[in-house]
Amino acid sequence: IIRQALAAGRRVTGMSRSPERITISHPNFTAARGDVYDVDSLADALHGDEVVISLVGPSYVPGKEVTSVDLYSVGTASIITAMRRKGNQRLIVTSSGGVEMIPPEKPTTGGFSENFVWMKRGQYQDMQRMERIVANSDLEYVILRPRGFRDAPRKNNLLIADGIPTPNPSSILSYTDFATLVLSLTEDDRYLNRAIGVYTDEFESTD
Repeated sequence: IIRQALAAGRRVTGMSRSPERITISHPNFTAARGDVYDVDSLADALHGDEVVISLVGPSYVPGKEVTSVDLYSVGTASIITAMRRKGNQRLIVTSSGGVEMIPPEKPTTGGFSENFVWMKRGQYQDMQRMERIVANSDLEYVILRPRGFRDAPRKNNLLIADGIPTPNPSSILSYTDFATLVLSLTEDDRYLNRAIGVYTDEFESTD
């Protein structure tokens, strides 16, 4: 997202708890130190005219069951507070298609996707809380619910589920295509104040 935005001539501020680890060097790019649990650090990086793009998430540990997370809900509430303080209007947040398929109890059958969502249910439950916080804010917003990702060239194959459950639980998106979509929504109002699913007809084998 950052590289595409800079290539398009935009000014970008990237925030990290460890900005010294950001390797991007560009005259239109600023690396800022911040933490989504610290409202003041977020507000200090804002000027009031930016579109805020949030892709927060915990570290992924394969095979680890995740039953409790607050990073999405608490962190996004902090982002919204900082935006209100500085006057920013538009927020784009990344959730997941997994929020639509959390099983009420541990699956005894079912495919890879159902069992994966159960294992990471605490993460997806917090995404649900985040979505409610965003939807109840007074901001312009778009909530994105992508499926799985792959580092691959642009394929221009993204599909949108608007007002319907996100199809194809095992579908794969390229980061490049997703970045293009996100940047388009900084100025495009077509999905404003909605949650939309993002998927493709390309599948990842789970064998």
